[in-house]
This record gives sequence, C-alpha cells and structure tokens, in this order.
Amino acid sequence: MRFIRLVLLGCIFASATAAAEDLSLCYRGWDATEVGQHQQAIELFRACIKEGHLEQASLAQTYRNLGIAYRRNHQPAEAVAALNQSIALHPADVEQDYINRGNAYDDLGDTTRALADYSSALAIAPGNGETHYNRGIAYERIRAFDKARADFIAAYQAGLRTELLFDRMKIYGLTGANLPASPPPSH
Repeated sequence: MRFIRLVLLGCIFASATAAAEDLSLCYRGWDATEVGQHQQAIELFRACIKEGHLEQASLAQTYRNLGIAYRRNHQPAEAVAALNQSIALHPADVEQDYINRGNAYDDLGDTTRALADYSSALAIAPGNGETHYNRGIAYERIRAFDKARADFIAAYQAGLRTELLFDRMKIYGLTGANLPASPPPSH
C-alpha cells in the first residue's frame, strides 16, 4: 500500500509542477516577424521562452525564430547567440540553425564561420540549393571563385531557380547547353 501511495503522490506532484506548453506568445512573435515588427517579435519570443513552459523542440524552434528576428532587426551578434541556443538543444532540423547562423556570421563579416556553418548544414542536408548559393556568395567574398562556381552549379542542380542565382551563373559563364540562359518566368 505504501508503494501505491508514493506512486500516486509522485504523479500528483509531477502534474502539479508541470505546466502545459503555451505557444501563444511564440505564434504572436512569428506574426510580428512576418509583418516586419522585429523588435516586437524579439520581445514576444523572449517572453515565450520565459513564460511558455516550452518543451525542448518548441524551445529550439523559438530560439531559431528569435535568431531570425534579431537578424532581420540588424542585430547579427544577438542572432548568433540565439541560434547557438537552438543548436545546443539538438533540434531534428538543426541544419536550419546552421544556415541561419551562417547568414548572421556573414552579416558580421565573419566569412570563415559562415562557410563552416554552411558546410555543416550541407553535411546534414546536401541537396539544399539555397545553402549552396549562400556558401557560393561567401566563397566569392574570399575570392575563392572556383569554389563559388561549384556551389552555384550545385545550387542549380539542387533545383534552385532564382534571379540571383541566374545572375551569378551568367557571371561565371554557366549558361548554354546544359543550363538555361534565364530563369523560368515568374507566375
């Protein structure tokens, strides 16, 4: 009988101390991000982290979103710090954090770290055309033009079709037999 009471007391205590996850502030933060109210988004994400009783996966996503909001608010150092928190939580889609942190490092002018993060993302998800494109731009900054060219080709082969990529491809003479001269028309 004593064992049953201890188990029941443990269940009651656990349910009393564990609050349900509340993502409402997180959703409001993303809505603010989407409409360009980045400072408000930052405040909402911080509040969600503090008050939302978030589970690990939600906490990682919220730190990622906080990093995105910081970067869009022209605060790349803070973006790096938030994305470090997300990476530390080992989300299932951690390559997204490496891409976002690479972009923030690039904003800071730290091309070496940006390249390392893009490469980490590509090691996890090698077929991401946008990551190849971003890494190609970073390679251009350090004048590694052969590597940049290879990444632009990889971006195209991965299915990326943007005006920016086609502009890079033209610069590198990558139009012709196997590659189109221009991107498909916009809808």
